Amino acid sequence: MSRSLAQESISSIDDLSHAVAGVAHVEKPYEEGRVMIRKLKILRQPLEKDVKEANAKLEMWTNDQKNLESWTLSWFMFWITCEVAAEKERCVNGIKKSEKLVEESEKVLEKANDRLREVEEPHEKVAVDNRSLQKYRDELTELLDSIFQEGDFPTEKELKEQVENTKATIQKIDEDDEQIEKVIELLKTCDMSLLEAIVELRQSNDNKQLSEGQVYFPQPAFEALKSARELYPDLPGIPAPVEYKKEADDTGAFYSPMQRYLWDVRQSLSDLLKWCDAKLLGNMDEKTEAIIQYGAKVDEWNLERRRLVRDVILSA
Repeated sequence: MSRSLAQESISSIDDLSHAVAGVAHVEKPYEEGRVMIRKLKILRQPLEKDVKEANAKLEMWTNDQKNLESWTLSWFMFWITCEVAAEKERCVNGIKKSEKLVEESEKVLEKANDRLREVEEPHEKVAVDNRSLQKYRDELTELLDSIFQEGDFPTEKELKEQVENTKATIQKIDEDDEQIEKVIELLKTCDMSLLEAIVELRQSNDNKQLSEGQVYFPQPAFEALKSARELYPDLPGIPAPVEYKKEADDTGAFYSPMQRYLWDVRQSLSDLLKWCDAKLLGNMDEKTEAIIQYGAKVDEWNLERRRLVRDVILSA
């Protein structure tokens, strides 16, 4: 603790304290706006997935149509059963439905993007003031730290401990978020691998002849799912596949048992992604409250140290 340094710094301490007080009110709306933006981005992710899935279905129907227009095994099989014309018409209808699905899903996604922009633009104005607040607060804290390197003041010590405890809470949430974000990326990798496999299986008519009780699962998808479980053991499991039912999807497409199994796994992955999103959303609310509390505690701590400088250190 240095009396001479306190004397030299008191003017800057007062100026920075007033500067912090002048913009401290922006912290709460800034943090609430920031969490709203993150929530909107999370809620947008399933819509992005819908667009990818709709485009994949369109690609499958387009591939089916190309196969029927060339000398392929598919064309020959339909030709000998006199069903080429009917299958061509089914492809045309499937493409129309898929194109409509793509259009509708893209419109829903665009509305979500518009909503996100509506929140982001005014939030940026608050962000400018919040950056100033953090700058003033950091400068004031650093200045007071240099004065309170020594000395034992019970009130200062108690408030410092409260600041450190709140900071530890934030760090713990950040660590959990970081793990969940990695899990989400791995699940997305798994999902994309499965979607590519479904398109490939349908295009090649390869149903992966396996022994009874075995299933085909792309290796990249397997590795990604395995890594996700190792990274976050609390991740729920994927239920066993249900009994195969031969029924068309929303574009009129039918799938082999193997393709349907991969679709079912993708639905389970969708449920896992929703579980991860719910964890992130819960953490966001908790973290926002902790960040606001942390800022208030730092300000309270610095105000107490300013009081000690004036009433104790400089009065000695």
